[in-house]
Amino acid sequence: PEAIRKDRDFLRSQLRWLGFFELQKSVWVFPHEIKNELTEFIKLCKIELSGDIRFLTIEQIDTDHDLLRHFGL
Repeated sequence: PEAIRKDRDFLRSQLRWLGFFELQKSVWVFPHEIKNELTEFIKLCKIELSGDIRFLTIEQIDTDHDLLRHFGL
């Protein structure tokens, strides 16, 4: 929601800092399972986005050369 833009902007900056890759607008990827850690981080920061965040576990992505290069895999 637009009312919490400040929280969204903060979360995006933290995801970049943590090494996440923005696959497309509002879709961020990371090559390791960190759902629990990220959920705790969001709680610690008191970010009001918990109901607006979805976690996906993906086994394979076609044409993932850019991701492999970004993460050094």
